[in-house]
Amino acid sequence: MTDRALSDVRVVDISQGIAGPYATKLLADSGALVTKVEPPGGDYSRRLGPFPGDMPDPEKSGLYLHLNTSKRSVTLDVSVTSGQVVLKKMLANADVFVCGEKASTLQAWGLSYEDLKDDFPDLIVAQVSPFGATGPYADYDGNSLTAMAMSTIMYNTGNPDREPLVTGGEPGAYIAGVQLWIGILAALENRAANGGGDHVDLSMAEAAAAADEYNSAMYAFQGAIRRRFYSRHIFGYPNDIMACADGHVVVIPGANGFPSPLTPDSVSPMALLMEDIELDQTPFFKSMGERMIGWREFEASMQPYLSTHTALEIVMTAQALRLPFAFVPTPSDLLSDEHLAERAFFEKVETKAGPLTIPGQPFKMSETPLHASPAPDRGSANVAVLVDELGYEKGDLTILSDRGVL
Repeated sequence: MTDRALSDVRVVDISQGIAGPYATKLLADSGALVTKVEPPGGDYSRRLGPFPGDMPDPEKSGLYLHLNTSKRSVTLDVSVTSGQVVLKKMLANADVFVCGEKASTLQAWGLSYEDLKDDFPDLIVAQVSPFGATGPYADYDGNSLTAMAMSTIMYNTGNPDREPLVTGGEPGAYIAGVQLWIGILAALENRAANGGGDHVDLSMAEAAAAADEYNSAMYAFQGAIRRRFYSRHIFGYPNDIMACADGHVVVIPGANGFPSPLTPDSVSPMALLMEDIELDQTPFFKSMGERMIGWREFEASMQPYLSTHTALEIVMTAQALRLPFAFVPTPSDLLSDEHLAERAFFEKVETKAGPLTIPGQPFKMSETPLHASPAPDRGSANVAVLVDELGYEKGDLTILSDRGVL
């Protein structure tokens, strides 16, 4: 097989959870040699599950197994001096150092960018933290929910007469992971072109805020605050999820879905979809403002059609009419989706939890394809890294282990 795109990159990663590990998963699946440095008790994601049969096992956590493919694991307590000595020996052979701690913690450990740059001038230090390495909030704690709360994405989600909502899962952490990965790639490119290391300082809150959908621009340009509008997009209504005969569909007519004054003699795609060309004469079809004001009545007018057609019928017909409708699949539906199957999106890896189907790569490369190998057992590379690569004796590992460092 052709070498993968990042096969000459070496990464040492002490981050835990989601954001940092997701960034290094993308690096590892692209061919980088990623050494995951876990505390002696393991990355805390090992305790989060889900677990087969709901029986907790640190080697069988679905979250850990998904986020740490293609890596190798070393256990090391980097909060103590002897652990920091070992880590710095590893950094001497690394291109990238990924960490998920606040600036004050890294400074206390002697592992901040300022502490490392003189000894490792070509090292890229990639740091992800709730609020970044500087500023009044730099020492605050936070997580994915915090990041979404600090962005306008959460403020604009939910019912207008209720509190803001966050979408399910951990979107703030994954957004931060993608942005950290991009920052690392940019730093590697700069080093290749100009030489020298770099400090990639990634704030989870800022990463989520960077996904802002022109809310800040609206306020900056117009002084307008965009309000929550249920699950609906306030512009271009409808952009919504609606019930159908066997589930739900995303209803997005787009700019050309309804009658246009530029084509007065034509039948709109929405009227054709709903099998009633007379709808083009109704106020709801003629005016987006009418639809927005009377959205309840508009949705009620769509229900006779939606409730008697399946999601597949609706989406296939809508797409044929160039309307960007979509399915709202369950996890089971997603795993059996024929489109994703043909694109080989899901991958099967052998783990201690048994054969596991995991989401595959978010992009494909024709000449240097990505590939996920199973996530490592805790500390499974201790001997390979410390003895074979760094020159420690096996007796040294026993001493470090007895002291709780490994």
